[in-house]
Amino acid sequence: MPRSSSMMVGVSIAVLLFGLVAAVHLDGSPPTHEPVFQPSRSSFGALEGFVRLAGKGIPPPTTVENATDPEVCGREHTLEDLVVATENRGIRYAIATLVGVPKDRVPGRLPKRVVLDNRDCRFDPHVGVATVGDTIVATNGDPTLHTTHYYGVLRGNISLPASGIMVSRVARFAGTISVLCDVHGWMKSFIRVDEHPFHAVTDAQGHFRISEIPPGSYTLELWHEKLGTQQVPVHIEPGTTSRIELEYTLAREEP
Repeated sequence: MPRSSSMMVGVSIAVLLFGLVAAVHLDGSPPTHEPVFQPSRSSFGALEGFVRLAGKGIPPPTTVENATDPEVCGREHTLEDLVVATENRGIRYAIATLVGVPKDRVPGRLPKRVVLDNRDCRFDPHVGVATVGDTIVATNGDPTLHTTHYYGVLRGNISLPASGIMVSRVARFAGTISVLCDVHGWMKSFIRVDEHPFHAVTDAQGHFRISEIPPGSYTLELWHEKLGTQQVPVHIEPGTTSRIELEYTLAREEP
């Protein structure tokens, strides 16, 4: 073997041996690598809220008489446009959303499925939230024909002629989706689509929670289909749950 070739082999072996030695700590433990930064849950904050109706009386539900498929749907339906808990006057189906969130505070996430069921001749949920990229799945839980007709940032009319059918659409744009059933005129639903997951819908007692929010100052927008929109500033601290109470007033107090 020429002298230059043997020198190259010697250098290669030396480098290999040095790499093997360097790959083991003096105490025999395996090597460690610099960790990739992953923000811990403790670096985020959360926001809990309560939304109530001012005043004293509880407004009665808006009801409609039904003559379409009464054997399946019944003769009377509630529109669910204003649902107030008798215990604490909490308002159900209000959407709480952080608006104007900087893009560098929006975490990466995998798309989710948001199921919109036609069940008991109503949309379930009546109000929902989704993030851009999520899949909205329309399905039929009733033994009768329904349509899921999307208006707004998602458009299309899906026929669901039998129970168990499922049809998916991807929410590609931020904004509001209004949903109607062309067969049963009282059926209505709303889905808000945001560029981020910092949103929630109030529950039956008027409460909501938004988790894993990057610390900072934001504007919280509250929306209700009958009571309108309001905005308030909120500040999120790391590892802390901030709390807020909001109130709606009817333009004309109902008995």
